[in-house]
Amino acid sequence: MPLRVLWTHRPSAEPARGLQPPPGVELRIETDRERALALRDWPQVIVDGSPPEELLDGACLERVVVPYAGIGGRLREALLARPHLRAHNSHFNDAMVAQHLVALLLAVANRVVWDDAALRRGRWGPSAAENDGRGLFLRGKRALLLGYGSIARAAVPTLRALGLDLVAYRRRPAPGGDVPQVGRESLLAELAAADAVLCTLPLTGETRGLIGERELAAMKETAVLVNVGRGAVIDEEALYRALAERRIYGAGIDVWYVYPGSDEERSSTPPSRFPFGELPNVVMTPHSANDMVGWREAAARDVMATLAALERGEERNVVDVASGY
Repeated sequence: MPLRVLWTHRPSAEPARGLQPPPGVELRIETDRERALALRDWPQVIVDGSPPEELLDGACLERVVVPYAGIGGRLREALLARPHLRAHNSHFNDAMVAQHLVALLLAVANRVVWDDAALRRGRWGPSAAENDGRGLFLRGKRALLLGYGSIARAAVPTLRALGLDLVAYRRRPAPGGDVPQVGRESLLAELAAADAVLCTLPLTGETRGLIGERELAAMKETAVLVNVGRGAVIDEEALYRALAERRIYGAGIDVWYVYPGSDEERSSTPPSRFPFGELPNVVMTPHSANDMVGWREAAARDVMATLAALERGEERNVVDVASGY
């Protein structure tokens, strides 16, 4: 019997139509809600990150494949209420997000955005006599990786090529490996020693507010903070105050605290209740780390790889729903 799959995730649906399903997989792509609900009792697998709850109660459903990293809070709660369902996600974008992480780090350390804006106004910065160096030279410095999942691991070769010494924070540190790992008991000391703090952590009950006032106070005044994980891992007000008061050098931020609720709101929604956009030491991007040419095709291909694995009886990219990642 073929593995029956209903693909309802709209952004990746069109490229999925152009791909050949793996052998042994019967695939239906349906992004219209009513037509998808009419198929509720047919699929064994649903491909979507936020499917209607009615689909989760399908008679044959066994699994949900999320076509991106992590699972949202609403889906997690729905899956916790249905422990017979298994969840899988996708890490198609790990190298894309890693590239963006490094781009934000360099943009802050090299003052690219600020100097670009100044020069467009004809301003060359301080005079040669006044300028004792305003950028940060990274070679030989220490970077703390907050989280050591697929994104952080994808960034390691480039970070090492920049000459950075690396250490990784994990909930459960593992001995050995190519990057030393530390746990919660060492977090403050590692923050104090770091010249760059690079966050790729998912948002869970354990990571929410992990970096707050005390943790930011431990960091160097010359430290750069980059967040491409989830906004709420870092306390919103504490981060704004630390940047506004220049208690840390600067930040590159791609993940936020307020998001538009509709397409219409995308042109008028500030990303925080605090005016980060008024700070000269922040580089801001709109949760666009994997917004690369071809990302939808990459997402669809990775889901197909997961479906092929499931058809063979193999588990791939399984999510621990209780932990949230």
